[in-house]
Amino acid sequence: DALSHVLIRLPTVFQIGGAASVNHAFSDAAKLALKARPYSSEVVTLAGHKSYVACVAAAPDGRVITGSFDKTVKVWLNGACERTIQAHTDYARAVAVLPGGARFVSVSSDKTAKLWTFDGALERTFEVGWNVLCVAALPDGVHFVIGTRRNEVRLYHVDGTLHTFEGHTKRVTALAVTRDGQHIISGSNNKLVKVWSVATKSLVSTCIGHTNYVIAVAAMPDGQRILSGGRDETVRVWLLNGTLENTFELHAGWVTAEVKALVALPDNQHALSASVDNTVKLFNVNDGAVLRTFPHPSAVF
Repeated sequence: DALSHVLIRLPTVFQIGGAASVNHAFSDAAKLALKARPYSSEVVTLAGHKSYVACVAAAPDGRVITGSFDKTVKVWLNGACERTIQAHTDYARAVAVLPGGARFVSVSSDKTAKLWTFDGALERTFEVGWNVLCVAALPDGVHFVIGTRRNEVRLYHVDGTLHTFEGHTKRVTALAVTRDGQHIISGSNNKLVKVWSVATKSLVSTCIGHTNYVIAVAAMPDGQRILSGGRDETVRVWLLNGTLENTFELHAGWVTAEVKALVALPDNQHALSASVDNTVKLFNVNDGAVLRTFPHPSAVF
């Protein structure tokens, strides 16, 4: 166990695997470390959009969905573009895959959310009436949630049934859903993160601490912790009840280093943070230790 904790601190899976050949003890430890942190340093570049890529989502079967300022959504498989969809009349701001792997939702500044199948068929258009800024899917495969410029969090069923959560006083810029589907996490330009109950359709807690816009949120796999990041250049770790556990300055040092995206990893110990400082950082959510910095050729949206 002690050796596996040492090995898991190594930056790449390749280095962990390399340690396995030292002796039997390291071999056993490497197997434990790889199980706890099953990600690698491999980088695949998806090239084909004619303008900035604004959003990305991954499907269980390995497909990747991207949306762009060129108003299209692309479906990728094994590094190749499988399909290009002329999705919106304005740029695609966010995409989310519905569990089950057959459908995804794209949202846009054209004031719509659209439900698609992976073969490019449009199943339904949801006329929102306001610019849609973010989207997240619930694990039941039939609900998704969007955030709007009108300060609303809207929960949709794929049949069009709608419930609106109101409480933010400025636009809703970030959304996440806990793995059990019981809570929606929203971030806003009002500097707040809010937790909502799906079952009771009520506010659970408000996370107060950011000193500028909240741009990104993520839910840890344990369903008890939340990550948030934003224009104040911090990543914060919260409990569902609104208690602040940690504040990390992972991207400090640039003229501006606002946090634009957060992804919680399945091991429940690590996450990725992307910033306009042209980096993505792999960090430990318990102590903020940066395991690896991935340079990016341009600022992350």
